[in-house]
Formats: sequence, structure tokens, C-alpha cells
Amino acid sequence: MNYQKVKQYRLPNFDYSGNGQYFVTICINERKHFFGRIENEKMILSELGKIVEQILNELPEKFTNVRLDAYQIMPDHFHGIIIIKENNKRNRLNREKLINQKNLINQENLINLPAGKAGQIPTGKSGIRNNPMELTAVTLGRIIRWFKGRVKFEANRLNPDFKWQSRFYDRIIRDEKEFYFISEYISNNVHNWGKGTLKKYFDE
Repeated sequence: MNYQKVKQYRLPNFDYSGNGQYFVTICINERKHFFGRIENEKMILSELGKIVEQILNELPEKFTNVRLDAYQIMPDHFHGIIIIKENNKRNRLNREKLINQKNLINQENLINLPAGKAGQIPTGKSGIRNNPMELTAVTLGRIIRWFKGRVKFEANRLNPDFKWQSRFYDRIIRDEKEFYFISEYISNNVHNWGKGTLKKYFDE
């Protein structure tokens, strides 16, 4: 299937940290076959391919509200269904705590400014380097960034030429029928290597 014709950006205004099932595809840059080869309709994982599989199975340990369903590692890409099971209340509480902490630090900086500089916005670091929502929310994007980063770190030891495509491809699974067809596509991906059997379903 031609992934260039599939949606490449996240759906605007959709909460990717809430309950959801997502069909995700991540490709190697220039579609190089770093993850293994297909022989007799079987995927033979390379050393890096085995590491990818190991890291995939670490997802539920790293993100406790995430489950990995059907997946398939291919020579030049990966398909999988990632399920975010709940919009974690703890994330929202931590986010509010960090925002309040940031506001408190800013107030203290204003109070402690040297004479003559009262009211100026402090230029010192608050200790919070990123947006608190990004730090605490377990979104699909955060999950994929962690996964791609871990794989890249391990790949550098084996082959420094390894590089991901800059983006990933996702589709929100809308119902049980779509979940079934996508699961079937993933399980038959090696058999259907190069046939593009899912594109027609996507275009409906």
C-alpha cells in the first residue's frame, strides 16, 4: 500500500490521550530492509527486528494504560494496533499540579527580583522545560516518540545508518468491523507483502 496517500498528521482537536484504538504504521527511512527479510511467506527477523519486537512488548510496562494488540514487523516498516485503555485521571491531576507549581515558581521569581525590576517577566528557568500537558499526558504521539527513540538508540549500536521516517501513520479504529479487517490485514501482512490489500478498505 502507498502510505504517502494515507493521512500523515494527527486528527485536529482529537484527544489522543483518551480511550481509543489506533492502527499505526511506522516506516524506515527510504524503506530500507533493516528489520529482516521474507522467505516462503515467513518474516525472518534480523537482530534489529528482534530488538524492535522486544521494545514493542515493553509498551504496557512503560505506559500502564496502554495495550498492544495485533502487530507485525515487516522488513521496512511496522504495523500495529495500539489501545489506550483510559484517560488516566492521575495524568490530569499531575498536569494541574505542574501548572500550579510553574505559576508558584514564576510568582516567587517576581517577588525576588532585584529592586527596580519588579513586574518584569523573569528570565531564569522555572525547572519545567516542556509544556506540562506534554509531560504528563499519555498520548499516542508520546508513545510513538518513546518507541522510536528506544529503537534508534539500540539501532545505533548495530548500524548507525538506521533512520526512521520523520512521521508515523495512524488511523483511528472506528468500530468492531474496522478492528476486525485491520487485525486480519496485519496478521496476513507477510502473505500479502506488496499487494496493498488494505487501500481499497481505507478509501471507502
